[in-house]
Amino acid sequence: MPLLAPLTSASFRTVAVKAFSVLRDFWLIVGVCVALLFFAESCYWLQDSARGPIRAALSRGGASRPRIPHPVASEPWYPQFAKEFAESGGLAWRPYVYFRRSGAYHGRYVNVDSQRHRVTPQPSTPGKPAARVFFFGGSTMWGSFLRDEHTIPAEASKRLQTIAASGERIEVTNFGESGHVSTQGMLELILQLRTGNRPDVVVFYDGINDVFSQLQNGEPGYGLNENNRVAEFSLGRRLSWNGRDNGYAKDFHTLGVLAQTALARLAIVQRMQSAIRPPPSTPNLPIDSAAHRVASIYTENVRVIEALGREYDFTSVYVWQPTLHATDKRLTPYEARLMESVKADDAQRRLAAMHRAVLPLLDSALATVVPGRFINEGGLFRGDSMPVFSDQVGHNTETAISVIVDAFWPALQAAVAPRHAAKAAAARR
Repeated sequence: MPLLAPLTSASFRTVAVKAFSVLRDFWLIVGVCVALLFFAESCYWLQDSARGPIRAALSRGGASRPRIPHPVASEPWYPQFAKEFAESGGLAWRPYVYFRRSGAYHGRYVNVDSQRHRVTPQPSTPGKPAARVFFFGGSTMWGSFLRDEHTIPAEASKRLQTIAASGERIEVTNFGESGHVSTQGMLELILQLRTGNRPDVVVFYDGINDVFSQLQNGEPGYGLNENNRVAEFSLGRRLSWNGRDNGYAKDFHTLGVLAQTALARLAIVQRMQSAIRPPPSTPNLPIDSAAHRVASIYTENVRVIEALGREYDFTSVYVWQPTLHATDKRLTPYEARLMESVKADDAQRRLAAMHRAVLPLLDSALATVVPGRFINEGGLFRGDSMPVFSDQVGHNTETAISVIVDAFWPALQAAVAPRHAAKAAAARR
């Protein structure tokens, strides 16, 4: 008698029906679980969406206040500018400095060249420039909320051309990039020097990002959003799994990692994790200690740049920028509304205190390191009523740019003039 009876068509149908029933029940359970998960996620999302307006209404006692428009929202050029500003904002990875604009962009008010630098309008006189000036900084240097001809380098370029003789030009390059701290500007300078791109004068315009980096990371001198770089590196290492089987096994591994990552991003999962294991908090240093760290890192960056200047023969000017958080200006209605949000938030109040604490420390430290070449603009607009700040971050209005350049123009002019004169004399010989 055979051990296994032959499989008849009837028994085959019975097995197939049972298998189908098991698979159907399995996918039904999976579907119900996924539906419940997304339902719970949607509830959390709706709750978070409603919480902001409710909190804002409660903070103002339930009374509605008239909306105060952006300072340039009524300008005829602003809609087109806002479109170009958004379109040109893409970033791409760049070695050592993390990121720059993703590529060239050509618009009416916003232009980025093939080297991914914001275009600075200037004379196109042929031949070698009489002098070259490099500008470094974050988004305030790049020119957020500013048209090409109204950025800090553009305003400085107009004035610099008055130093040049007829038929000459002083070349200005804007190396600023949104989100960059002073250390990234220093690294960008080193990369330019390494390729033989040599300036006569460099201008560093920093402050806002350096102070915020200390608050965000708990350590000075780091780039902004450093935790994102850590997470991206970890995810990349997990995705590039080096198993023996580079076929389906690797594909399933990659899908599993992506599914796990997507699951971890769900609000309901994050809340459950935070209840079980609270996330590590950023070190909350005393304000004085945090400010000393920021000033120390910035001062050491200045020392490094000065050493590079001696080796590569350029002069540096350092500007600590004005910020909404530490201003003593007479606030416009729009700025007053921004300041309300600063004072209503613990982290923003701490940031404001750090901005104020770091100013005298920098004045003291850099008076002997770079005498006459450090310009502290922290109190620049004291008592002024003109519109200066475009947002809570501290980006500037176009009307404020000339005043900002006025403050460091004597130092810039003193740095450029002798180098231009020396080059001109050498050319005549």
